[in-house]
Amino acid sequence: MVDNSIKVRRRSYPTVTLLLFAVNVPLAVLVALLLVTDYRREMRRATDARRITLSDEASVIGNALLRLSEPDDATAITTFLESSCAETAGPDTPGHWIDVRWNGKRLHTHTGPDSEQNTEPEIGRVQDAIVGRFSAGDLQVAVTERAAEIRRSARGETFMHLSGILGLASLAAIIVDVVLVRLIANPTKRLTATVEQLQSNQFQMEPLSFRSRELNDLSFQIAQMAESLRHAEADRSGAMRRARDIQNHLLPQRICVPGLAFATHFQPAEDVAGDIYGVMEMRDKSWLIYIADLVGHGIPAAISAAVLKMVIDSAASGTTEPGEIMNRVNRILPRYLSDSEFATAAILRWNPDKAELSCASAGHEPILLMTQQRLVTLDATGIPLGIDPSACWTTSHHNLVPGDRLLLATDGVAETHDPNEQQFGRSRLSEMFSNSYSRDIEEFVAHLETEIASHRATAPIEDDVTFLIAECRRIEASQQHCPEKTQA
Repeated sequence: MVDNSIKVRRRSYPTVTLLLFAVNVPLAVLVALLLVTDYRREMRRATDARRITLSDEASVIGNALLRLSEPDDATAITTFLESSCAETAGPDTPGHWIDVRWNGKRLHTHTGPDSEQNTEPEIGRVQDAIVGRFSAGDLQVAVTERAAEIRRSARGETFMHLSGILGLASLAAIIVDVVLVRLIANPTKRLTATVEQLQSNQFQMEPLSFRSRELNDLSFQIAQMAESLRHAEADRSGAMRRARDIQNHLLPQRICVPGLAFATHFQPAEDVAGDIYGVMEMRDKSWLIYIADLVGHGIPAAISAAVLKMVIDSAASGTTEPGEIMNRVNRILPRYLSDSEFATAAILRWNPDKAELSCASAGHEPILLMTQQRLVTLDATGIPLGIDPSACWTTSHHNLVPGDRLLLATDGVAETHDPNEQQFGRSRLSEMFSNSYSRDIEEFVAHLETEIASHRATAPIEDDVTFLIAECRRIEASQQHCPEKTQA
C-alpha cells in the first residue's frame, strides 16, 4: 500500500503545472494552426489582388495600343511600352514582363531592373507565375510576374498582421493563466496546507474563504472533518490515558525485596508498551522477579503483555522454580495469543535467606550479572514463549554477595538506533554496566537513559525500552519483612 502510494506520488505533478499545460498546449496548437491558415489566406489574397492589378495593367496597355496610328510599327510599340511602363520598373519590381502579340507578330519588353536574374518566363508554361491578360481581335497582351516575388513583397505586411494575432493570443493566454492560478492553483495549495495540518494533528481551524462555491464547500467539509477528528482524538487520548494508567497499575508501584535494591526504567514506544515486568513474594518467602517483551508494541502488544503478566503470576502460585514456571506459562499462553505472537521473558527467583538467584530465560536478551570479580552473561535457557507448547527450560543457580549487580533489559535497549541506523548495541551496554560501580544504581539508570537518548538523537523511538537493575545488599533486621507486598 505504501509503495503504491509512493509510486503514484512520483508520477504526479503540481496542479498549476497540469492546468497550465492543459490550457496552454492546446491554445498554442490552435494559434499555430490559425497563424498558418491566416498566412496562407493572406498570401492567396495578395496573389489574387496582384492578378487583378496585372489584368487592369494589360487592359490599359491593350487599349492604348489600339489607338496607335501605325499598329505595325514595332519600334513605336516598344517605345510606348517602355515609356508607359517605366513607373513599374525599379528595384522593388523584379520579374515583370509584358508580352504583346499583334497580327501574328510578338513584341515584348521586360521592365525589371535586372534582366539577367529575371529571365523572361515562357507565358503559359511557368507554374509559379501570375498573368493579367487582354485580348481584342488580333491584339493580345499578357503582363506576367512571378508569384514568389509577389509573396515576398507581401510577406512583411503579412508578418505584421500575424504578429498582432500572436500578441493577442499571448495576452489571452497570460490572462487565462493568471485566472487559473488565482482561482484554482492557489486555493488548491491552501487546501493542501490545511490537510497537512490535519495530518500533523492540528485540528483547530476555520473554513477558508474562496470565490469558488465548490472550493468553499470543500473547505467547509474539511473544517467539519477537522472538528470530527478533534473530538475523535480527544476520545482516543482519553482512552490512551486510561490504558496507560491501567498498564502503570500493573507494574510494581514500590519494590521492596529483602537483600535487593532496585532501580527501573520503563519507556513505551507509543502510549502503551508490549514490555512488562513484575516483582512478587511467593509462598515459600522467596521472591519472583521477571521481565517480558511481547512481539510488537502499541495497544495489541500491551493487551498481550497484561495477559502474560497474569499467566506468570498464576503459574508462580503452583511452583517456585523459574524453569517450571516458564513451562507452565508456555502451556497456557498460546490460548490467549494469535498464531503470529510470541514473547521473550526472563524469570528469576531470589532466596534472601541463602542469597541465591535462580534464572530461566525464554529467548530473552542476555541477563548481565556483575560480580566483584567479573561480568557474567546469562544467556537464554530455552526458546521464546508461545512457539512450541512442548518446549522446556532449564534453571541456572547463582550465589550473590553484597555489591553484586544484575541488569535485565528488553531488546529495545540494545536495538535503539541513531539516524544512521547504527544500534546502541549489547557490547556497549555490557561495557557501561561493567563500569557502573562508580555510580549507585539510581544514578546509573539516569546515566543509561541519557546515553540511550543521546545515541538515538533525532531518530524515532521504534521499540519499547525497559530495564531493571538490582543490587545485592546486606539484609538488616528491619528489612526481613517489607511493610507492603509489591505484587501489582
